[in-house]
Formats: sequence, structure tokens, C-alpha cells
Amino acid sequence: MSIPHPMIAPTLFGRLACACNCAYGISTKNGTYTPPAIYDAGVGWKQPPVAVSAPKAGEKFGPRINACLIGLNGDGIIVAFRGTLPPAWTVASLEDWWQDIVDSAPIAAPPLPGKVHEGFWQALETLWADVLAAVHDLKAANPGARVFVTGHSKGGPLASIGAARLALASDIFADQLVTFASPHPGDGDFVEHYPGAIPVVRFENYLDIVPFLPPTDLFFSLIEKFLKETDFCKHFPSICNAAKKAAHWNYQPLGELYYVTDGHAVVHEADAYYRLLQILVVLLGYSDVEKMKQELGAGQSAQVTDSGLARIGAAHCIGCRSNNPANLCAGGYMTGADGDPVCAPG
Repeated sequence: MSIPHPMIAPTLFGRLACACNCAYGISTKNGTYTPPAIYDAGVGWKQPPVAVSAPKAGEKFGPRINACLIGLNGDGIIVAFRGTLPPAWTVASLEDWWQDIVDSAPIAAPPLPGKVHEGFWQALETLWADVLAAVHDLKAANPGARVFVTGHSKGGPLASIGAARLALASDIFADQLVTFASPHPGDGDFVEHYPGAIPVVRFENYLDIVPFLPPTDLFFSLIEKFLKETDFCKHFPSICNAAKKAAHWNYQPLGELYYVTDGHAVVHEADAYYRLLQILVVLLGYSDVEKMKQELGAGQSAQVTDSGLARIGAAHCIGCRSNNPANLCAGGYMTGADGDPVCAPG
């Protein structure tokens, strides 16, 4: 029987997914970096990475909710922004979290094109000077090194905005931007005029609701289609009110889609309405789409289930697959990025 041992992920996407997991090793209390064993090895760092962290914008003290890890591996310089998750996958935290992401109008932030999400921009601001210094130091010591920018969850839009800012304000063009489970970073103008020299890939997973936020015009059209057959807003007025407020803000996804299906295959096209319906089916505890439509359309009450929330949370997780009730993880993002050998080495 072979003894499990740490290994470097076999693909660039896998190594970047591991780097995103490593970013969660930055303490929210004091900003120190504790390497997560398999993920730290999975990146293949050539030297200990630099951890940058900061409290919420405008605060000097408190939890370091914004964080980024900058280091060097065989691919080049990796800039990995840490994401944040709801404190718990409960109905109350889901609604609060939804409103926190959705209830933020895009703002102009020159020299960036278009407009970007104000909360994500402010989060990046708390880190920017130290992130830029760390990147410059590594570039000076390794002038030929390529640059890869990545992030999971909230780290996705920070990575998207950060890579554009590196290019437009510092003349450092990322060789690739890769996001996992990313909310939308900015509006249509930001996406349309994003620096064309930066190749962008976005991974989205089956049952993950976060890549739908903040809502796009397409999302609103999908909701309107769904509302014709059900009475969803009667049951979830706070979510619908937040969505209505965000109408016409024109948030858009950035980059080429790598969608991880329920069978863990990676495809580049996926029906958004079908994806949204599957999320609602799971959240509300129905057996299938038609039964959900019939019962909601007939005015029957609906309630988000604990088991549904657990599955949605597991879909958003970027780590290795885990069936631990205290830390469920579907593992779709690691599988989609070809990181599974890191999860189960032998």
C-alpha cells in the first residue's frame, strides 16, 4: 500500500486552484500565513509566499477580512486573492450576504474602464500598496517571470480588478487571469473594455449561486420567466427587493466560461435558466423542477431547507471533496481544474 504524500498539481489551473486554497491559510486575526499542507505543496512554491491582509475598508482594527498571497512557483509569479464565505449557510446569513453583494451600485474607478463593484474596489484598496510592492519585488528578482492572477469567491472580482489595475496603472500585464466561483466584478463597459492582452478564464460550478451575483440583465430576464409560473417573491421578498434595486446596473461576467457540470465535466456553454432552476430546486427541497413550479404556482408555501443550503455551500467550496458534515465540499472546482491528484495522492 502506497503512503500518501504531497505533490505538485499537474496543471496550471490545478496549481492556481491550490494557490486559492492557500490564501485561506492567511489568518483573519493577525495576517500570518499557515501553509495548508496539500495545497501549499500543490502550488510548488519556490520560496515562502508573502501574505498581505487588512481589515474592512475604513477600519484600522478588526478581523483581516481582505487578504492576498503573492509568491513564486515554476509557472511564475502567482497573485492569489482570498475569498470570504458567509459565516454559516443559514437563511438569515444567505439573505444578509446576498444583500451585501447585490446592494452595491458600480462606481467609476479610473484608470479602469467602465464601473466596478464599490465593495470589491474598496476591499482591493486596503491591500493594493502591499500587493503591488510584493509583485514588484518578485519581478525585480525574477525579471522574466510570468504573472498569474487568481481568486476564489470574493477573491475573484478582486483578482479581476487587480489584474486590470496592474496592467493600466503599473504596466504589468498578467499572462492569465483565472477566477473560481467569482461574483461579477463590474458592468458591461468594464467587461467590454477590459485589457485585451490579458486572457481571462472563469470557473463556475454546478449549483453554485455566487457566479450569478450581482444580478445581470440576463438574470432578471430569467427571474421574470420564472415568476410567470410561480409566486417566488411572495416567499422571498427580501431577495426580490434587493434584486429589483440592482436592476439596470448592468453587471456582467468576465472571461471565458469553464463550467463544471454535475458530472464534473468541463464545458464552455451552459444554459443559465437551467442552472438557476436547479439551484432553486435544491434550495427549496423539491424533487424536480416541474413539481417546484406546480406547487409555487398554486400558491403553496416554500422554505429554504437546511440540506439545500448545505449543498449550495458545498458547491461553492474550492477545496477537495469532503463529506464531513461540519465542512461539506463538493470538490467540483478542484476536479474542473484537474487538481484531484493533489486531493488523493498515493
